Amino acid sequence: MKNWIEKEQPSKNDIKSLNEILKIPEYICSLLLQRKINSLEKAKQFFRPNLDLLHDPFLMKDMLKVVERIQFFKSKNIMILGDYDVDGTTSTAMLYKYFNSKGFNVSYYIPDRYQEGYGVSLESIEHAEKNNFSLIITVDCGIKAIDPVALANSKGIEVIICDHHLPGDKLPKAYGVINPKQSDCNYPFKELCGCGIAFKLITAHNLMSNDPCNINDFIDFTSIATVSDMMPLIDENRIMVFHGLRTLNSNPRTGLRNFLKSINSKIDESKISFNIGPRINAAGRMKSGKIIVELLIEEDIEKANILSNEVEFLNQTRRSTEKNVLREAETQINQNSFTNIVYSEQWSKGVLGIVASRLIEGSYKPTIVMTDSDEHLLTGSVRSVSGFDVYEALLKCEDNIFQFGGHKYAAGLKVKKSNFESFKMQFENTVKDSVSGKMFQKTFSYDLLINFSEITMANIKILQRMSPFGLGNKKPVFRTNNCFLDHTLKFVGKESQIVKSKIKDESGKELSFISFDNKECLVNVKSKFDILYTVDVNSYSGKDEIQLTLREIYIK
Repeated sequence: MKNWIEKEQPSKNDIKSLNEILKIPEYICSLLLQRKINSLEKAKQFFRPNLDLLHDPFLMKDMLKVVERIQFFKSKNIMILGDYDVDGTTSTAMLYKYFNSKGFNVSYYIPDRYQEGYGVSLESIEHAEKNNFSLIITVDCGIKAIDPVALANSKGIEVIICDHHLPGDKLPKAYGVINPKQSDCNYPFKELCGCGIAFKLITAHNLMSNDPCNINDFIDFTSIATVSDMMPLIDENRIMVFHGLRTLNSNPRTGLRNFLKSINSKIDESKISFNIGPRINAAGRMKSGKIIVELLIEEDIEKANILSNEVEFLNQTRRSTEKNVLREAETQINQNSFTNIVYSEQWSKGVLGIVASRLIEGSYKPTIVMTDSDEHLLTGSVRSVSGFDVYEALLKCEDNIFQFGGHKYAAGLKVKKSNFESFKMQFENTVKDSVSGKMFQKTFSYDLLINFSEITMANIKILQRMSPFGLGNKKPVFRTNNCFLDHTLKFVGKESQIVKSKIKDESGKELSFISFDNKECLVNVKSKFDILYTVDVNSYSGKDEIQLTLREIYIK
């Protein structure tokens, strides 16, 4: 139970004050106060996100001169260069759709994950030169592309960088850099994804256009990228995702309709995270992100169906590959080590990051999954656990690393094959020393301790309006103690791992539940137990039913 941590609770006076203003249950007031919603005005903005509250794009450093420069190149060839993941491909598709509609000579380029790697490659500059592009606009990449930008400049090709990653000590010599994380950029919100910054660019251009369009027609791209890139759902991100989801549900673009049809329910942020995002990423992981851009800009239904079927095939291939790699990787785990470092020369580079994250779910410690990059180098994806800065750990091992980059919880690296064993030992010792001899323990935080009597359909509808949920506004997790089972368990799913039944608390109120990860506990429970859970509405046959999703179980 030591790993169940209750979040800091607001004072009773603050809860009572907000309750008097909003006239909603005190426990929901407590949830709002945890999210800094402490007034009627803030509550209005939270429950009704308003597009008018988006910040002026011209507050971003270089925005005005970049917009003017793009307009100067209208009659010349412009290349949009984006990364191969969800953020990069949606950004690329959005800029292409917008500028193409404005009559620009615009094309796009997505680097090959395996041949070129991440970001602005030398090959992309050569492609621009060969095809007579005068201007390159990067999206979701470029902030550290010092050599490629210098090469472009030497060939008479101007570069504009739109990126959201942290700048280094030195910036590329581009014509303009749109990135709110620059130290001298006064833009008030720093947590936009690459597509969010691209949306700001077209917003600014549209404001200066003689023929303005409805810029919010492009906001669905931003919502998909923001959720998939796990950006905090606060401030502008929350507003754009809120309205983007509305568009996805009411008027989805042609290229996405097959994906959405297969989901067969309302599209919310979880559907983006677990259905749409992985499908988009699969193309870049298994073949080419260019397919996704083609799909997202396609207006012809038959052509879109062909492309989406290909993407679906790639996604199935990705899932199969991921499953096989995960199974093999799990056999290499040493439970007595402070790290997971696994390697096979036959693993696909495209699934290394996913597998690293999956390994952490079962063996909670810093994890590196590696495969061959070429004859001399290994490439790997690094993932960390809450509270441990894996980037700092890699810095201490850099004498055994050929190349690396990333941030606190995720990184990528290359290691010479001849240095692999030395690196493995050094990284293990570095982590071991950092945690003072204690193994990592996963913790679970919850918002509130409540009784089932407080879970009514009316209250759930208020809770649902707190969405979209994500970083910065996580779905509320509740705790209820002394629960018991009073019904037969039902097992569903391909491997019968999912459990469904009904559960009661001390008050005797009974609610339906579903559990994805606690089959063994539930099968063997003989006494009362405590639970952590989220609350949803399960709709079927025209009826709505309250349903708990069990996260954790503690048997007394």
